[in-house]
Amino acid sequence: MTAMNDGQQGATVAVTADNGMSGVKATAGTEAPGIAELGLYLLVFMAISWGMMFFIPTPFLFTVLLPASFYVLYSLVVFSPLVSGGWPFAPPLGSWRPGQSWLKPGVGTTALLVAVAIAGPLFTSTIYPRIPLFPVGFWWGIILFTVTLWYSMVWNGWPLNQKCSPAVRGIGGGLIILVITALLWQLVNLSGTPFAGAPYDPRGPFQAEWFFGLLVWIIVWIQAFSNVLTFQQWPYYKLGEPWGQIANTAAAIVLGWLCWTTSLTFMGPTFSFAAVAGSIIGMQNFHGAIFGYYPFQKYSQPKRGICNFVTEIALAFVWIALLRVLMQPIVAKVQAAGLPFDINVVSVLYTLHFIALLTLIHNFYFLRAPLPPSGPPPAPE
Repeated sequence: MTAMNDGQQGATVAVTADNGMSGVKATAGTEAPGIAELGLYLLVFMAISWGMMFFIPTPFLFTVLLPASFYVLYSLVVFSPLVSGGWPFAPPLGSWRPGQSWLKPGVGTTALLVAVAIAGPLFTSTIYPRIPLFPVGFWWGIILFTVTLWYSMVWNGWPLNQKCSPAVRGIGGGLIILVITALLWQLVNLSGTPFAGAPYDPRGPFQAEWFFGLLVWIIVWIQAFSNVLTFQQWPYYKLGEPWGQIANTAAAIVLGWLCWTTSLTFMGPTFSFAAVAGSIIGMQNFHGAIFGYYPFQKYSQPKRGICNFVTEIALAFVWIALLRVLMQPIVAKVQAAGLPFDINVVSVLYTLHFIALLTLIHNFYFLRAPLPPSGPPPAPE
């Protein structure tokens, strides 16, 4: 079974399906986990994530680790099957082979993620664009994260994925993402912040905090029509490359802009982008990456996507209500530290920079041990 149909030639996730994941699953030798086991799996990572946010010193967490975590999100995707095919250590195209320990891809790739999380902020704070890690690093980081998802989930790593080795896909794709991020940074201006007019202020057309919210809403639609989540690029894969990706990109930008600007007429900015959009992004990730579109995997697109999307939106509002309770002790620590984060922003950081990040690292690189490894998504049609 391939992850993409014939309209998406060369998609890295299709290569994932055809080159080794069956061997990974065979190595596990056990049946796929049931919905109860997967629910417990999510609860375990929710608890770990909550504990990390509560016990890590709050100023260090919010002013150093969280801005740097955008580079973990970036490298997580670059070294995943979505871009490099898992190179250099993870399946299906890395050095791991069936019968070897899951510690090899897990520890090896985690070390790479840590290295990038150190090198990336050092580069952006000392070389280009020479910005403070906090809070300006958040505004740079959201651009980096958006471009990473766009390149991997909309463009499927094209055109490197069609012709190049896994190493070139990973290194070349990572460089493409960084260059586009640097170009988009020029659209930002820091007016209305204490950093307006600083040497690193690009003085572009979009105010930084407003642009942050816009990009979060664009991510909602990037993921909705991505190659591995919700609609699995339906209907854009029918257009072929690169026209399908161009149309997909345009739709994500327009729909993201409409959601952001419309929502601001009846709700606050952080509730819009952090609580609502951030929770939808989280539910898209959990529903697809952890629960495998349950219970709609039996349908084909677009019915599967419609059912997925409605379910993910409903779950997002349940999630918002749940985090209003769970995040109170952490919000109290943030307020005591005098940091400018409300419960909406704390909640989205918990959802995406902890739970989603940790579960994806465990899924991609630690092969979901001790549960059986997950395979590629079912074909759209």
